[in-house]
Amino acid sequence: MLKTLRLKALNDNVPIIKPEAEQILIKELQSKRPKNVVEIWTAIWYSSLIIWNTISEWNWHLTTFEVSYPSYMQAIQNFYTFKQFNITAYNIDPLLIKLEKIFTEKIDFLFIDAVMKLYLDFYLKFQDLLENNCTVLADNVVKFKSKSELLYKFLNENQIEYQIFEVPPNDGMMKWEINKNW
Repeated sequence: MLKTLRLKALNDNVPIIKPEAEQILIKELQSKRPKNVVEIWTAIWYSSLIIWNTISEWNWHLTTFEVSYPSYMQAIQNFYTFKQFNITAYNIDPLLIKLEKIFTEKIDFLFIDAVMKLYLDFYLKFQDLLENNCTVLADNVVKFKSKSELLYKFLNENQIEYQIFEVPPNDGMMKWEINKNW
């Protein structure tokens, strides 16, 4: 099912997570074993399926956001086709809503794969909802580093340690952990 979804995305020119980034995401999820995962943006639901496939072994919930209505509808169709039910999908930009109305529990894993220039905005919007020791993973931060400059600047100015995982060709994922003692 993942291969079929990947091929459809590639044929339809829908940007989805690269296979190397997919492996990093899986490894980080397995390491963290999160219970409350948030994904910013799902596109056609490929990365949601990767997350679901990885965390389905333990008590969990995935909340995912997508702003494109056609992509959201494709995600919902895939959601029901693959019968995945611990997932809540929203067709809205999380920057435009009061997140406290949606989330009743702290988030322990945040995956950001959206408009790079808004990565810092997304992080700051969710910041108060993140559990201590929450893992934040942001995709495409090397190839499009110029679009993520505000995030890099914020992390450096606040002395927040981060790690870059290489994703060929010429890209990468950034990971940092939330420490409420900052």
